[in-house]
Amino acid sequence: MKKVTVSLEEDQLDKLAERQEDGDATSRSDALRRFFEEYEELQQQYEELHTEYEELEQELERERNRNQMILEQREEHTELVKYVQDERTAEQRWREAGLGQRLKWQLFGMDSDE
Repeated sequence: MKKVTVSLEEDQLDKLAERQEDGDATSRSDALRRFFEEYEELQQQYEELHTEYEELEQELERERNRNQMILEQREEHTELVKYVQDERTAEQRWREAGLGQRLKWQLFGMDSDE
């Protein structure tokens, strides 16, 4: 190990001393090394969580896109159902209409509100 001289603030020295008193470190140097180790572990955890966050964001975006497609399909299906219902109604009206009415419709077209 190499020796390094470090200047610290009073509260930082207090944290080193507190660590020694708690028995977590045998010296201030040991306490400082442990702080570095914890920092590296926290940095690794942060990177893993950040990666997981980005993956979740991407999954959320994919889910939003799927939901949008489902809504668009539902809208299309609703329009198709309405069209089929209108066609059935027109066909039923055609079957129930008399010969004169059918002839009129063939010449001038069938009004939807008739």
